Amino acid sequence: MSYTWLRTIGLMLLLLVLSGCNQSIDEQIANGLHLTETVFAEEPDEHTEQIGDIKLYLPSNYKIEDSSDAYNIVITKGKESYILFINDREVQDSKLYYNLLKENEADKIIEETTYDKDGRFGFAAVLKTDEENEMELVVSSGGVKMTTISQTKNIEDNLHEMTKIVHSVKMK
Repeated sequence: MSYTWLRTIGLMLLLLVLSGCNQSIDEQIANGLHLTETVFAEEPDEHTEQIGDIKLYLPSNYKIEDSSDAYNIVITKGKESYILFINDREVQDSKLYYNLLKENEADKIIEETTYDKDGRFGFAAVLKTDEENEMELVVSSGGVKMTTISQTKNIEDNLHEMTKIVHSVKMK
């Protein structure tokens, strides 16, 4: 009888420990947004790709799928797709994309952060989607914006990598 109780208690403890290892959605969002602030404050990563007059950094597991239009670029990582929008008429401290996001009442912003320093404005936002385990992520700096639909378990990593890409974009 005592072995049964010990096994039951041991199993319950194991389940508690394992469930505690996963971050909650709120923790994923908070950590991801904190990382975006950190990346915006750092120097951009070295450029690894060039499309026409546009240079950018892409992490090794990301690739450009469609660059027929240098201002709307489809980037993939595995099965995930990202869209990079580039408006070369906007300056580094442009708040165009941020203002459009805030004005659109259909967008259900869960959390956001902004960065405004040294003549550069950037933001990251997490928006609710109709799917339970997905969120829309938006990262922007000046006239550059990147969006994706992310699985909730990947929010932190996606926000971090998206910010590195957006922050690195340089136009001639």
